[in-house]
Amino acid sequence: MTEETLKEIYGKNIKKFREGKHLTQEKFAESVGISEKYLSAIETGRNFGSLETIVALSNALEVEPFELFLPQNKKLSYDSRRTKILVSRLKSGFCELVDTVEDFLSEE
Repeated sequence: MTEETLKEIYGKNIKKFREGKHLTQEKFAESVGISEKYLSAIETGRNFGSLETIVALSNALEVEPFELFLPQNKKLSYDSRRTKILVSRLKSGFCELVDTVEDFLSEE
């Protein structure tokens, strides 16, 4: 998968989740603390945003950060044991990444 494809998936997912909550770009961007222009750039696949922005977007959408990167035509089946293990590993891996970044940024 290319970076461009990943940006496109990410942007489309954010738009899908935002529209599912019946939020305009303006209202959603305001709730996340970013500009409407910046949100538009993310939703159209021109930008990712920082790790902090990814977390803020996922929190506002009430989804896990990794869900923003899943292709829309790929549904997660939480019924299978393997999928539950994968989801658990993705969640813990992302949390470890966030903790590592926070630790790094707090060191002086």
